[in-house]
Amino acid sequence: MATVTLLQQRTRELHLRNDIKKQGQLQLRSNFNFNVKFAANNQNCVATLYQSFEDKSGEEAISVSVTLEGLFSCQGVMSDEDKKAVHLQAYDALFPYLQSVVGQLFGSTGFAGFMLKKVPLDEGRVVVSQSRKENNPPSLPIV
Repeated sequence: MATVTLLQQRTRELHLRNDIKKQGQLQLRSNFNFNVKFAANNQNCVATLYQSFEDKSGEEAISVSVTLEGLFSCQGVMSDEDKKAVHLQAYDALFPYLQSVVGQLFGSTGFAGFMLKKVPLDEGRVVVSQSRKENNPPSLPIV
């Protein structure tokens, strides 16, 4: 069975716009994306988790987007099914970080207590593509 260990995570991008002019309720539209890129030897991978929110009314009163990356070591990755398992485990490991960052951003806009709900993923929704493999293991830059 394939397993992953989170080695490092970072917030790669944050965008926040708050032009709310009046009090009241807002309805938000959400967009979500998650992908995993494996090293050629399948012993490391980088997962990227993106989430955005914007005002549904079209007034563009608020918009928030966050991109997180995680560097993982992988054990037992031999097949596409193993890669799907890694995909799900990496998502489960990164989501609490995303939830925390999004909660802090919304708190800074005056929406204290905003709680991001986890999008349920299952192996049936995971697509493993046979894209070009990298010769070097994935890494996150040190800044």
